[in-house]
Amino acid sequence: MNFNESPEFAKDVKRLIKKWRSIPSDIQAAKQYIVPLYDQLAPDVDVAEYRRQFFAGKTAAVLHSKGDAEVVKMRLDVADLGHNDKARIVFIAVISENRVLFVELYAKNEKSREDQSRIKRYL
Repeated sequence: MNFNESPEFAKDVKRLIKKWRSIPSDIQAAKQYIVPLYDQLAPDVDVAEYRRQFFAGKTAAVLHSKGDAEVVKMRLDVADLGHNDKARIVFIAVISENRVLFVELYAKNEKSREDQSRIKRYL
């Protein structure tokens, strides 16, 4: 699985890393949850069942699905955050190309929703 970042995402990370130093390692940890959504890691793991359980909770939601690409908003567990602060990460997974593009990272206390125009630009 190839992970890429949009220029806006890189700016989001740069801005938020000033408040929360653990952001880079938190994004790396999130990648470990993303890979099994689209890749068969082990013969005894059912990808469909993993996806069902992953999207059943409040951890993530599929915002758009278009062809072999889907836009997902996911809660990012940030080690440096308090209990009241929350962060979200938005990515586009292109299944046929085995690629994930990180589009947006934002703090819920600064912004309540994802940027739809940014998502459309990369979709």
